[in-house]
Amino acid sequence: MELPLFPLRTVLFPGMPLPLRIFEERYKVMVRELLANDGEFGVLLIREGQEVGGGAKPHEFGTLARIEEATELQGGRFAIEARGTSRFRLRRMLPPRPYPYGEIEIIGEPQPTPTPQLQHALETVRTTFPLYFRLALSLSDQWAEPLKLPVGAHELVDFIAPWLQVEEEAKQRLLELEMARDRVAHLAEVLDDLLLRTREEVDEHRRTKYRGIGAGN
Repeated sequence: MELPLFPLRTVLFPGMPLPLRIFEERYKVMVRELLANDGEFGVLLIREGQEVGGGAKPHEFGTLARIEEATELQGGRFAIEARGTSRFRLRRMLPPRPYPYGEIEIIGEPQPTPTPQLQHALETVRTTFPLYFRLALSLSDQWAEPLKLPVGAHELVDFIAPWLQVEEEAKQRLLELEMARDRVAHLAEVLDDLLLRTREEVDEHRRTKYRGIGAGN
């Protein structure tokens, strides 16, 4: 399968919204062609180089995206709302058209075989993520209704990963692992580390906050 590619500084996961402002001429051409053909494009995290100007070297794994809404702005620029659909592996880069173009292979995501190890990892993720999410929000004195988590293993990872306050390279690892059991197990490890770190940050935030209140009385 050959399609347009868009290297970015963001890891896109299936189901994740992706707002973009398109101002480079090559990507304006790409968006016009996509809108005319109702096509998809591939999003890849940049490994080396810059988003603007060409020459960026992307990672091997990415996610297909489909444009859900597009507004043409002054000067032929676009504001688009896209959403991730499926993960893929980049087989090879092809000559630009003038935007990046490549040959890809869709990653199949069959339902995993239930095992005690997978079930334990799923339970860990379902327990740990809500705790982490509430603590992360409390750092900015926010709160939110509990999130409804997906049932499927792949869907669970894809839903949670964008919320994690980690480097994009760490999210890329969650995107690249192909087997559901490996993705969920790795996510459980990441969440355990994040929960510990975030608890320490929340304790420090509260000490600073209430120390300030006491100093003002």
